[in-house]
Amino acid sequence: MTATPPARPALLTVAEAAARLGLSARTLRYYEELGFLRPARTPGGHRLYGEPDLELIGRIVTMQQLGFTLATIRNVLRYRSFQDESGRRRLALNDMRAVAAAARADAESLRARVALLRRELDAATREAEALDHDVAYLDRRVAEEEARGARD
Repeated sequence: MTATPPARPALLTVAEAAARLGLSARTLRYYEELGFLRPARTPGGHRLYGEPDLELIGRIVTMQQLGFTLATIRNVLRYRSFQDESGRRRLALNDMRAVAAAARADAESLRARVALLRRELDAATREAEALDHDVAYLDRRVAEEEARGARD
């Protein structure tokens, strides 16, 4: 009985990866240009994306949606990918400080954005309640007019 070799992980073309992630192929190439990822290549130079690439892209998209700057995303990814010879993650103290400062600034920006969104949500809620009041008044008036029309 011969042993079956382990299955190679499926690799996706740029079009397949973009479709699966709901992004454009241009976005994937842009992330590569920024140095966020390095997909495998076919002998002909076509990009191939594996599951780790897709997970990384998902993280990048999530960080962008949360409002992190591309510079902070770059630093976070750099920090997470830097390993010493023992496999432990290491970063020079000054680089660590820079990553922390950028992340702190992004977190403050996110908090400010959340506060603004809360104020906008509160204002929209008040407007919806006022509109509900107006609709209730109009519904009463329509019912009164219909009742009056039925009597005439």
